[in-house]
Amino acid sequence: MMRNYRWIFILPLLWIALGAWLHFNAPNMEHLVREKGQISVPEGFPSKIKAEMLEEHGGATGEAVLVVYHDEAGLNESQLKKIESKIAQIGTHLGSAKVEQVITPFDSEEQREMLISEDGSTMLVVLMVKMGVTEVTYVRPEIEKAIQVEGLSSYLTGSAIIAEDVIISSEEGLAKTEIITVVFVLAILFFVFRSLAAPLVPLITVGASYIVSVSIVGYMIEHLNFPVSNFTQIFIVAVLFGIGTDYCILLLTRFKEELILGKNRVQAMVDTYKAEGATVFYSALTGFIGFFAIGFADFDLYRSAVSVAVGIVVLIVGLWVWVPTAMLLLGEKLFWPNRGKLTSNKSWLWDKLGRFSVYKPGWTLIVLALLLVPALLMYRGATSMDTLNEIGNEYDSVYAFELISENFSEGQAFPVNVVLENDEQWSQQQWMPYIELVTLELAKIDGVKEVRSATRPKGEKVEEFTIPYIVGEVDDGLEEIVDGLTEVRETLLEIASGLTDSEVDMRGAQDDVVQLVDGTEELQDGAEQLQEEMGKVSEGTRQSAAGLAQLNESVVAISEQMRHLTAGGMLPPEMAGAINSLADGLGQVSGGISEIQGGLTDLSSGQEQIASATGDVASGIGEVRKGQGEIGGAFGEIEDAFGELAEGMVEIADGIEEIEEGLGEVRELFQEIASQRVNPLSGFFIPKAVLQDGELDTLWETFTTPDRKIAKFDVILDVYPYSNDAIVIVNDIEDRMHIALKGTPFEDSRFSIGGLASVNRDLKTISDEDFNRTALIMLSGIFIVLVFLLRSLVMPLYIMASLIITYIASMTFTEIIFIDILGHAGISWAVPFFGFVMLMALGVDYSIFLMGRFGELVRDLPLKEAMVKAMGQIGTVILSAAIILAGTFGAMMPSGVMSLLQIATLVLTGLLLYAFVMLPLFIPVMVQLFGNKNWWPFRSKI
Repeated sequence: MMRNYRWIFILPLLWIALGAWLHFNAPNMEHLVREKGQISVPEGFPSKIKAEMLEEHGGATGEAVLVVYHDEAGLNESQLKKIESKIAQIGTHLGSAKVEQVITPFDSEEQREMLISEDGSTMLVVLMVKMGVTEVTYVRPEIEKAIQVEGLSSYLTGSAIIAEDVIISSEEGLAKTEIITVVFVLAILFFVFRSLAAPLVPLITVGASYIVSVSIVGYMIEHLNFPVSNFTQIFIVAVLFGIGTDYCILLLTRFKEELILGKNRVQAMVDTYKAEGATVFYSALTGFIGFFAIGFADFDLYRSAVSVAVGIVVLIVGLWVWVPTAMLLLGEKLFWPNRGKLTSNKSWLWDKLGRFSVYKPGWTLIVLALLLVPALLMYRGATSMDTLNEIGNEYDSVYAFELISENFSEGQAFPVNVVLENDEQWSQQQWMPYIELVTLELAKIDGVKEVRSATRPKGEKVEEFTIPYIVGEVDDGLEEIVDGLTEVRETLLEIASGLTDSEVDMRGAQDDVVQLVDGTEELQDGAEQLQEEMGKVSEGTRQSAAGLAQLNESVVAISEQMRHLTAGGMLPPEMAGAINSLADGLGQVSGGISEIQGGLTDLSSGQEQIASATGDVASGIGEVRKGQGEIGGAFGEIEDAFGELAEGMVEIADGIEEIEEGLGEVRELFQEIASQRVNPLSGFFIPKAVLQDGELDTLWETFTTPDRKIAKFDVILDVYPYSNDAIVIVNDIEDRMHIALKGTPFEDSRFSIGGLASVNRDLKTISDEDFNRTALIMLSGIFIVLVFLLRSLVMPLYIMASLIITYIASMTFTEIIFIDILGHAGISWAVPFFGFVMLMALGVDYSIFLMGRFGELVRDLPLKEAMVKAMGQIGTVILSAAIILAGTFGAMMPSGVMSLLQIATLVLTGLLLYAFVMLPLFIPVMVQLFGNKNWWPFRSKI
């Protein structure tokens, strides 16, 4: 009979040849993880849209790498100069990565205040590096070399750098996991079989399957873009060693039972596969369905576990290659050094629990309620997106983040980035108030420390851009104008007084002319004196005209400034109207002054003519005598003109006094506005001159894209950026943006939100959606397999219920350990998903083991006896398998990666709870309660 199965011995040789070829030629898994296995947000989510918007408008879209320089004693000037020199040497590329932007404290005084800590011990430099997360491994050494300053500590951090350190930690953990898993599995197998040969069969089978599986998956990743992550290889190790060992235990135990019945090794092998082959196949099928269902997730991180499905397929083939070969080759020697006749190991624990649950269902339900109800009620579902929690601060990236938190703020390292699109350039006067509007609204959100934008580059209101400040500046100018008008008014009054004195002088001159009639010599002397006086009067008149010209320019300047002030549309209508009316009045005053100035000019010319005429009188007595009457009449007219001119000067002075009073009222109003600088509703205004003189160019470069059509807002959080509170704030930011833009020209404009907290929000959304979809597909697939296997709709329902209850209870236990005892904010966000998949796919195996043996026995025994006997026979297998599978996941704990530690705790707890409570208590009591209806709507017994 052995001859018919000799071909089986060829299969391991072929496997070895194929495995060796694949192992030495397959792509390196570690390299694949770095190149294709990083977490990224799918298309269509806000953080992805933000990057797309920036890229469309030529903005920097690379990874933000934070360089942290630190000296406990404080950075001195020499060190700062060395840093500045070192950073200045960074070119446009670091290795293969493009350097898009370098932000340093040396760029401006504002940057210096923000990027150097108050105590001067820590300095930040931000590098925007165009690199995919898969390139970090190769670019990171180049960055470290480029920023290193001799004698000064420097560190790198940022989301990409931290993710790289998580990968490094995972790889180190994988090496530990593999070693611990092998040692643990061997120890348990030696204990179960008390044999030296039998434990090697699962180890060889699973090891050979693992080598081929990883190689095949490597090819699929490289050539078919199969999803991969740092979890992929660890999960393949854990699942294959876990379920592979379970299946080997089931097959070897049944083979032992067949040998005990006296069958030869060939027949025992054949009967073993006839009896348990279907059980193993269907168990593997449920696992395959569970991990294959992950392929329907949107998130690559989750989809990366679909590789386990490939490993399960390879494992099933391996179970039909290596195990039969060992059975045929060694036979009873598999269980050496057992002495004497082979005996079957009955599980006394499951036998006792089975009898209790089957024959005392009431008490069993009470015990289950006491154990499970509190666990179900205490379940919180609290998750955390804290990547830093994955690894310890022995990594520089985590230590650098802690330095930033201590010396700046937690939100400084990872701000939330908001971008808002405009069809026109933001660098126009009409659009600047909307940037301030958005900035002001975002700053109102609870948990936001400050918002930095083009209108608030340091996160604080720029007083120079507010109406109160501008009005204050205008008020200072008005004060100078009022002082000037006062001086002009006083000068005019002095001129008027001088003109009055001149009028008296003219009257005396007229009397002298009368006396000149009596004497030629006296006339000549008087004429000369008159000529001199007329020269002085002419000079005074010219000065008056010049003073009025200066006054007129001041009045025109005041009128124009008032009209410019109201042109911005930022003042209340009543105030703007009053100022415009006053400006109109000043225009009329300006016209009057111009007329008086013209009169004074004409008068000055007349005076000069009189002086000239007086000189002619002095040159000839005869002509003087002849024109005495004319001169006397002219002096009378001059006397009248001086009187009129003096009266006009006084009227002008009175008008200027009224202007002063009006400007004083305007000043009081401006001073009242200027005093309201702390009012959050105070106006915002940027003069065109400020926009045109290039003062804001640095702000545009920092807070807009190169084409000036995307405005950027950096929201600095006042909470831990990895926290759930940060995710809530991102939701608040999105809502507040809609509120701020409603009713404005940007109501329908595109905006999006990026940054670490936004990415975490997107990941959480994806996680929740994928969990629900995958769970539904997975449970449906497992349910269908169970219906087909058990020929029942009832048993699959309570088996599924037992698995779900186990999952929730295990999650509660995990929460108690990591949240209540260890003080974490929540369970790592990926743990519920992977934990559910693992428990569903693996836990159902034990139900199939039990119900498969129960199905065999119930054909010949009453239901209760069949269940009790099945539990006694299969108990050792399931308990051993559960302990081994739990141990393989427990081997993840020394990995140092928090999410793996939590997954291990969840799966280990779940498997042990299922093996020691749910299967021996819940399943039998359900079988007892439903009786023959267990097989509804099919026949009563299979």
